[in-house]
Amino acid sequence: MSESLKDQLLKLGLAKQPPNKQKKVSHRRKKPARKRAARSADELSLDQAYRLRAKEEKDKARLKKEEKRLLDLERRRINKQVQEITDKHGLNEKQAEIKRNFMYKGRIRSVLCTPEQLRALNAGELGVVFLRGSYIIMAPKHVKAVGALSPDHVPDLGGNEPPDESEDDEHKVPDDLVW
Repeated sequence: MSESLKDQLLKLGLAKQPPNKQKKVSHRRKKPARKRAARSADELSLDQAYRLRAKEEKDKARLKKEEKRLLDLERRRINKQVQEITDKHGLNEKQAEIKRNFMYKGRIRSVLCTPEQLRALNAGELGVVFLRGSYIIMAPKHVKAVGALSPDHVPDLGGNEPPDESEDDEHKVPDDLVW
């Protein structure tokens, strides 16, 4: 009885011959090839997905850079037009010694003026234009021309900026109260 139980069962026909191990190995080697072949054309490999994402990011960066370049060109064009107006119609004087303070973009700014210009600025007969870090005193019609090109170049000298509504709602003063 040197035959193993396995051999005895095979002789009696009670067990089936197991598939050859070599076939299993070769079968395993073919599976990855089948998986690659079974992929549909719609599916992307990981490598293709990374390349596609990198390309999209590169395109977005290029578009952002182009938009920034166009905005810079537009800003330069407007600044050049404002410069032409201020060069012709600016009223700043070198001997001016009086500072006229005003709020502009959330900060206190100032322009030097003469006593006559100070009175005219306070009365609204003159205005101020901002250009490249400088404040230029000008006649109202020229300030309006600059404001038509770019409202950001014209500070409000009256200080009539609307207060934060949250402050008004928080500390409302009754109408009948007299201070």
